[in-house]
Amino acid sequence: MNILIFVEGGGNEPTIKAKCRNGFAEYCKRIPNLRRVPSIVACGGRDQAFKRFRTAVEDGRNGDVFVLLVDSEGPVNAATAVEHLTSSDQWNFPRLRQHRVFLMVQAMEAWFLADRAALEQFYGHSFRANSLPGSAANIETIRKEDLEPSLKRASRDTSKGEYHKTKHGFALLALIDPARVENSSPYAAALHQLLREQL
Repeated sequence: MNILIFVEGGGNEPTIKAKCRNGFAEYCKRIPNLRRVPSIVACGGRDQAFKRFRTAVEDGRNGDVFVLLVDSEGPVNAATAVEHLTSSDQWNFPRLRQHRVFLMVQAMEAWFLADRAALEQFYGHSFRANSLPGSAANIETIRKEDLEPSLKRASRDTSKGEYHKTKHGFALLALIDPARVENSSPYAAALHQLLREQL
């Protein structure tokens, strides 16, 4: 059995997609109690991620499990990720059976704020961790609109310069502690649990 995670991110450049794929793979390697790393499919934009996921579900072999992982782009008030995305993006999901849909709430950058020590390690001593919003213990409540701007402000005076999604984001994803993300994000915890069960 194979698990393929179709992730939002990487744009259209092959080198950026490779960074995206490697960042998520490195993150998954360090999920506590995970026996095997899933395959990561970097899809570019969120619509492309959904289309590739839907095609895989419709055409996939029996036994393979396909996972869609995208930003929620805001608070989640629906009962499930599928309901949220059906409402927010007007996506028409196929019958999923064993396949699953997960959200990064409210965006990938929220995961970074669960491990502020890793941010300080990455950016160095000039990083202003105290200026980051919200609590590292409850990252899902941090507004999407605050995530990237706050990371840019906190990192502006560092040697790496201000946060940039493709230059820094996937390297950070490979560095942060998944256990901290899991403890801070119920949606991330649900993804981790599925991977433990299936792998």
